[in-house]
Amino acid sequence: MTNLIKVAVIGAGMMGKNHIKTYQSLPGVDLVGVYDVFEEAANQAAETFHIKAFSSMEEVAQNVQAVSVVTTSVTHADVGEFFLKKGIHCLIEKPLATTELECQRLIKAAKENNAVLLVGHIERFNPAVEQLSKILTDTSKIRSLTAQRMSAASGRITDVDVAMDLMIHDVEVVQSLVKSKVINVEASNVQTKDKPDGKDYISALLKFENGVTANLTASRITQSRVRTLTVTTDENYIDMDFIAQSINVCTQGRSPYINKESLPEWMNYGLKGCEEHLFIPTNQPLAAEQKHFIDCILGKSSPRISGENALEALKVVWEVQRKLGFLKSSQASFLNAA
Repeated sequence: MTNLIKVAVIGAGMMGKNHIKTYQSLPGVDLVGVYDVFEEAANQAAETFHIKAFSSMEEVAQNVQAVSVVTTSVTHADVGEFFLKKGIHCLIEKPLATTELECQRLIKAAKENNAVLLVGHIERFNPAVEQLSKILTDTSKIRSLTAQRMSAASGRITDVDVAMDLMIHDVEVVQSLVKSKVINVEASNVQTKDKPDGKDYISALLKFENGVTANLTASRITQSRVRTLTVTTDENYIDMDFIAQSINVCTQGRSPYINKESLPEWMNYGLKGCEEHLFIPTNQPLAAEQKHFIDCILGKSSPRISGENALEALKVVWEVQRKLGFLKSSQASFLNAA
């Protein structure tokens, strides 16, 4: 039992409860408790999952080696920095923080105190995304990507626009695949009678330094749940579905079975098409993410989404928001400032 990593969850909302439930089924972890600024919420979660409700973050810090920070975005910097400065490893849900300065504070605290900082961009632990990254190891062959992340209105998150709520997932995934710096961002949005501010349907066109383009669309007004990513390369067209955790690869080329000399000229085409449906073992991404977090703590792995990775994704989203007038220029982190 002494070899177990002692963990607590900070935040007892819906996502916090998901973290609690998943930790309890994870080998190598001793989930010791939960803390929330709302004492009643912490007590209810503690009673449901038969764990301790901590009375303060100080008490948490005295009893754990690691925490999941699943609080509101505006509190991520203060909560995360508190624990990181004490050498306590942190898995912080996306977004890492709300400003570049806050992100840098967290990155600095992790480095100076030799603490793991993993940012919860959970789609990177989707088995289809993991497989796609293996297919696209030669990034020089990637030409363009198109991502769609759309659904109907939801009361889950209402304090941020759809770019920060949904599009940020695809921004981070695309950046991890292309492995090049974003040098330009264009954006547009859709205004409706019910959503006149245009914050619930946003499209962005990203241009990377290596010439790749990515077209991303995120919506909270679409009457169907869509989570897809397609990739055009020099050799094939790849269609991935985040929800189905599936990948189809379409390839076209000259058929090796046709002898051109034996065919009349009008039949001399010789093209073949091939579509492969890849078998991908499914998993539970949050469990995979938490296992990766524990492996990082044990020194078996390096954070798949570091603070620096998360900040680069945020810079793109902030630029989208600036282009749409949601942020003043002085508030945005310009892409060419690094």
